[in-house]
Amino acid sequence: MIEIFSNFGTEIVFFHIVSAVVWIGGMIAVKFAVHPAMQMIATPSVRMSRSINITKNLFNIVIPAIFILVLTGIFMIYGFGHKGDPLTHAKEGIWTVMLINFMIMYFRVKKADKFMRDKDDKLVEAKKQMDFVSKYMLPVNIILGLVAIYIGASLHI
Repeated sequence: MIEIFSNFGTEIVFFHIVSAVVWIGGMIAVKFAVHPAMQMIATPSVRMSRSINITKNLFNIVIPAIFILVLTGIFMIYGFGHKGDPLTHAKEGIWTVMLINFMIMYFRVKKADKFMRDKDDKLVEAKKQMDFVSKYMLPVNIILGLVAIYIGASLHI
C-alpha cells in the first residue's frame, strides 16, 4: 500500500478530496439550494415526487464517492503514516457515523418512494420519511462532513 501511495499519492489525495466534495457539497446544495426551490411547487404530490427523485439522483452520485473515500482514505492512512493517530481515528469514526446515517437516509428515501408509488397514494407517510431526512439526517451529515474535512486538512499541515 505504501508503495502504491508513493507512486500515486497525488492522484489518491485528489480523488479523496473530490469524493468528499461530491458527498458534502451535494448535501449542502440539496439542503440550501434545491430544497428551498422545491417548496415553491404548489402541488404536494409533485413536490414530494421531485424531492424523492432529486435525492435518489444525489445518492447515485454519492455512493461511488463513498467507496472512493474509503479506499483512498485507507491508502492515505498508510501513505502518510497516520495509522494509530488519534485524529485519524476521530476522522474514521465521523465517516463511519456518516455512512450509517447515509444508509438510513437511503432506506428512508426508498421507503418514501414506495409510498408514493403505492396505489393508495400515501403522501403523508412519504412526507414523514422525507421530512426526517431533510430536517435532521442531512444536516447531521453536513456538519459531520465539514468537521471530518477540517480534521483531514489539519492532518496534512
